[in-house]
Amino acid sequence: MYKESVRKAGFMQQSFNTPYDDVFRTLLNDCPSLIIPIVNEIFGEEYTGREQVELSQNELFFQQLDGTEGERITDSSFVIITSKQRKKRYHLECQSTPDGSMVIRMFEYDVLVAIRNGEQSKEGMVVRFPKSAVLYLRHTRTTPDKLTIRIETPEGNISYSVPILKVKLYSIE
Repeated sequence: MYKESVRKAGFMQQSFNTPYDDVFRTLLNDCPSLIIPIVNEIFGEEYTGREQVELSQNELFFQQLDGTEGERITDSSFVIITSKQRKKRYHLECQSTPDGSMVIRMFEYDVLVAIRNGEQSKEGMVVRFPKSAVLYLRHTRTTPDKLTIRIETPEGNISYSVPILKVKLYSIE
């Protein structure tokens, strides 16, 4: 089951864009300030709309086990910069329907975003995961409110949650 989910998630094959992905990316590219109310809703932020949204490269490249280069494309990766020059990195995926591979894909994307923006230190490397969320355009009664990823390391366990915004639960207003 797990190996099949990994295969479907794209670890062993190329993932494909949907029209929803293209529309979401185009919307953010043309009107990046529209993401601020969504970030406020999902993460409980209090941005005013006067912040600067800096879009990041959505193409993430990595070395595969067979030595070839792999590529993943996120729906959105961006930084919000406040007037006090504070920066927070975000990653949002727009998903038309729930699927079992989303938690794997979110972890894969977040790792790649964290590595791309990592910093070298005397001890090694510092990676900071972005605040991530999934926007489901449709959902079922079994769609969870969050995806939880648990990482077990020799020094202890770390968990982080990826909130889910279910668009159908919101009215036009």
